[in-house]
Amino acid sequence: MAQTIKIDPITRIEGHLGVEVEVEGGLVVNAKSMGMMFRGLELIMRGRDPRDAQQIMQRVCGV
Repeated sequence: MAQTIKIDPITRIEGHLGVEVEVEGGLVVNAKSMGMMFRGLELIMRGRDPRDAQQIMQRVCGV
């Protein structure tokens, strides 16, 4: 029988995030994450080089 581990909310991030994992026999058999808040910061990165994210997001995000 699978054991369900639920961590909600996950702290130290901006917004709200939850994770639910099912473990059976010491192996993860199912996992899902739930983001409950859309801030739109990802839209700033649309069309940009992914390597720019480090410089841009650390200034915009504020975390």
